[in-house]
Amino acid sequence: MRARTVPAMRNFLQSRGFTIIELMTTVAIVGMIAAFAIPNMRVFIQNNRLATSGNDLLHAIQIARTEAIKRQTGSVTVCATANSSLGDNALTCNYGTFSQWFVFYEPPTTANGQHATDGTEPVLARGAVNGQDTVKNDANSGIVCFNNTGFQNVTCGAKTPTRTVVMCDARGNQAIGLNSTARTLLISQTGRARISQLVADVSSSLTTLGGTCP
Repeated sequence: MRARTVPAMRNFLQSRGFTIIELMTTVAIVGMIAAFAIPNMRVFIQNNRLATSGNDLLHAIQIARTEAIKRQTGSVTVCATANSSLGDNALTCNYGTFSQWFVFYEPPTTANGQHATDGTEPVLARGAVNGQDTVKNDANSGIVCFNNTGFQNVTCGAKTPTRTVVMCDARGNQAIGLNSTARTLLISQTGRARISQLVADVSSSLTTLGGTCP
């Protein structure tokens, strides 16, 4: 005796999938969504990368200031370096831009106002910005040093300390409302550091640095 096929099952078995019109409509909708989503995702990644780089350097400066106050002797320095991934005893200051950096404590017995590492001072932190980003800082000294009051030293050995840093990517200093696509890190004489995304602050910093970014 042959089994009977109920109407619902018969319709299911007769289904052949999407029609060409349905498929084309779906592809068009997906394309429209991608056209909006992909550029926004790219901007999100760029902004997140710059924010991370700026916050990492800000954190390093805050560590240096806090350690200088806590230790009360010697000095703590944030120093630009060509390669922050080297071992502690191989790290050296290159006094360039803060593309890479490390933080070290200089005991009073070895400080002598030099603010330079000989490979024996304790390294407290290290970091680097993403290779797709550009960094510029004033005085071209790439050094920030703190004394036991938490204030920035007037000089770091024979070097003028950095007060202004700008980080940007290929977009440069583009205004989006009141904000910029770039970031500036500002360090006051009292040692307080902050990051600003305001286009007015970034533009002012670039004027101080005498250039553009990138």
